[in-house]
Amino acid sequence: MTAEIAYNQSDFAYRKEAGVNQSSLKKILDSPAHYQAALKFRLIPSPAMEMGTAAHCLVLDGEDAFNGAYVKKPDNIKLTTKEGKEWKASIGRKKVLGTGGKDDPWGSVQGMVESLRRLEWYSGTDAEYIKRNEVSIYWDWMGVRCKARLDSVLVEEGIVLDLKTTDTVDPELFAKKVVGLGYDFQAAYYAKAAEVAYGKPFKFIFAAIERKAPYTVDLFEVTPDMMAEGMYKCEKALQIYAECEKSGEWPNREPRILSLDYPGWYNRVSMEEPAQPTENLDDIF
Repeated sequence: MTAEIAYNQSDFAYRKEAGVNQSSLKKILDSPAHYQAALKFRLIPSPAMEMGTAAHCLVLDGEDAFNGAYVKKPDNIKLTTKEGKEWKASIGRKKVLGTGGKDDPWGSVQGMVESLRRLEWYSGTDAEYIKRNEVSIYWDWMGVRCKARLDSVLVEEGIVLDLKTTDTVDPELFAKKVVGLGYDFQAAYYAKAAEVAYGKPFKFIFAAIERKAPYTVDLFEVTPDMMAEGMYKCEKALQIYAECEKSGEWPNREPRILSLDYPGWYNRVSMEEPAQPTENLDDIF
């Protein structure tokens, strides 16, 4: 099994290349129809996702790339006015990051990156640092053409590093997010891509950073158990994909009859001891 590696490839060029990516492929575990829908309907990014993308760009691609893609909105300009519209037209296709307010996009991006750069893995600025980021890998896996775009590949250390912006780095809540969003699938998929490309096994680490001050960063190394579960999901998804490709059919799943119960954290009112009156009302009046 061999792989093609592309360094410094633009996101646009990566998207044009043939291959199945993990973000779409994992939808096939819901049903082949879910996978097809993921291809047709592109997710509209939320403001939080936009901030995360901007932080990715600044810390991974460098200031030149960031300044070519983003611009800070002047405090004295409203985009709805004539002056604001003229200014917006003057910046071309650059995305605008506002300042102040509840989220403070520009300040939050700068704060996240400043916090990340305290880590040695994110402190570089030279060409070699940029080269090891946003690495595109193309390979065949179980008869399916696959592709992946890895945030950072530390070849000597045998580590794939993936940056995630998040509301909190609380371990329990972040683990819930990992499972809910299929990041275990992503970890296994990317680790496999790196292994095929560089001929050695890789660990996978999430660098999770909070979007709001003080922009706390924690590193989460995916355990062997989670990696094995993620790998099982990847191979199952590829098997389903290959079968659908062969048949030309991408069916939805059949309706299910499911039991609905309270989640484990719910505190049942009926299980509580009934409140006992502390005094007799006759004694009060």
